[in-house]
Amino acid sequence: MDLEVENERDPRSAEGDGDGDVMLGSNMSMRVMGTTGTSDGSIDEEEEETVLLDSRSGSEVGDADRERHASGLGREQAWSLFLSHFLSTWNGRCYEFAAIIFTASAWPDTLVAASIRGIVRTLASICFSSSVGRWVDSAPDRLKTLLTTVTVNRVAVICASGLWFFIVGPSGAGEEGHGFGKSDVAFNEVVKVGLFVLILGLGVLEGLSASGNMLSMERDWVMTAAGPEGHEYDLTHLNATMRRIDLSCKLLAPILISVITSAVGIKVGVVVVGGMSAASWGIEMWCAKRVWAGNANLQKRKVVGDGDVTTESTEVRGCVKKVGEALRLFRGDFRRYFSTKVWVPSLSLSLLHLSALSYGATFITFLLNAGFSLDSITFARAAGCVVEISSTVVTPIGVEYLSKAHGHGLYDGLPTRDDLGEGLLESDGEEANESGKTTTGLERLGLWGLTWQLINLIPVTLILLILSTPSSTPLPATVVRILPARPTARFSLLLPLLLFTNLSFSRLGLWIFDLTTQQLTQTLVPSATRSSFTGCEYSLVAFFELGNFVMAMIWHRPEQFRWIALISLAAVGVSSVMYAEWVRRMRGHLVHWEKLAASCKCGRG
Repeated sequence: MDLEVENERDPRSAEGDGDGDVMLGSNMSMRVMGTTGTSDGSIDEEEEETVLLDSRSGSEVGDADRERHASGLGREQAWSLFLSHFLSTWNGRCYEFAAIIFTASAWPDTLVAASIRGIVRTLASICFSSSVGRWVDSAPDRLKTLLTTVTVNRVAVICASGLWFFIVGPSGAGEEGHGFGKSDVAFNEVVKVGLFVLILGLGVLEGLSASGNMLSMERDWVMTAAGPEGHEYDLTHLNATMRRIDLSCKLLAPILISVITSAVGIKVGVVVVGGMSAASWGIEMWCAKRVWAGNANLQKRKVVGDGDVTTESTEVRGCVKKVGEALRLFRGDFRRYFSTKVWVPSLSLSLLHLSALSYGATFITFLLNAGFSLDSITFARAAGCVVEISSTVVTPIGVEYLSKAHGHGLYDGLPTRDDLGEGLLESDGEEANESGKTTTGLERLGLWGLTWQLINLIPVTLILLILSTPSSTPLPATVVRILPARPTARFSLLLPLLLFTNLSFSRLGLWIFDLTTQQLTQTLVPSATRSSFTGCEYSLVAFFELGNFVMAMIWHRPEQFRWIALISLAAVGVSSVMYAEWVRRMRGHLVHWEKLAASCKCGRG
């Protein structure tokens, strides 16, 4: 009995021909020759021209699946996906930067409010990111999950903007004057603090919903809808485009918010932030629905195991039992996290967030105290963002080039994209080979990126030792031999140029490593736990960011920043060693010594 596969029209646009086909998907059927034919008992001649199943693939539907998904995402679907992600990221980046300005405007003479806000958001991320990831994994309806994160995020930002409006600017609740007595001022300050507490709660919802949106989009939707390797919208290129959107928003959103608040006032900036969130709400949901409606794999409900929904069935429990259950699930998430093959790259990436050698609040504050102008810092930060965006172009090219050294890795020749029937190809020899090559390129390029970051941060740290050491304190002899001595070079053109150039170049390595690690976790983590895995990663990121805040509180004076710089460089070094050892175990080597020896012989010859 011969089995054949026949391509049919999409059942959503036309009905089947009713000749006994057994549907295997949205546009594919399997026929049994000898039992299926025309109404007069004869076999239709067109059936003899159908494509025979390739027994070498190890699966009757492997080749047909490849043909079915050869086109991957269509152009309209892809652009709808990108627009939805852009709107989500744009609003997130705008509020992220605007909240810093709003806090500074409400409490201009202290960093306490900003520190409290950062610590609260970080602690919430540590405690709940893995739960958000578990929720994304256990939710069977992809569209409902994504739209829920969008709705919660927009409501949180709009409500927070309404509260910010009453506490920012010179006419805020805490402003003295206009005939108010001390009791009125004290009452207004209490109201101001109360509103800020509500804003903190909304900020937690905003942050967690943004994390959930990112998890649902990048670790579920993109993986499900991505085309096969080599396609225009395959996983590598989708990841690069999504990251390019994120970094572009990171560059442009702060500039827009700064221009608006400087030109027309802080309160207008609050209205703009809330207004943009409200205006883009419906558009983002429409884009998501359009992508979902045009992709049968996204419409399929995820298969959820019994263990994924253990806490949803019991509503009446004691508080202690609920806390104990939450802790048990929290431990279970991290137990699964450390049982995966790629927890070392993920932990290495998380450890990099301990470093303060980036254009973050701590580093910018130090630069201002060291005498750098705000204009020069803004220009340097913009240049760094441009370099970061370039990583989204370099990474796909680098992965393709470094994938040529194939056949040495642990996963070479093995299928790694495991979501069969969810927009991914079924494993056959050709696809397994391509997946192994891609994994090889990701491993190698990630190591190059992390090494590049470490190399560029060494001169950055040396310069920071000069800038943060008091004039009366002699510099280490090694530093003096490498860089010009004080005081002539302290504020010369050389030090800022070297500092910002190397710091910006280091961002290229960071984001190359980020992109490669993201795709490694997407392909080598089981689909059932992919989002909870990333939730644990977010918790670790928040933990190390909290360590960054703690360092800034301990060494809070500008002359003490050198200790923060040294610890930051050490964190990047430890991360590099961890990842290099992981690559060595996966590939069996780090350097092709035989090729180096051959090159040396050729050079001597």
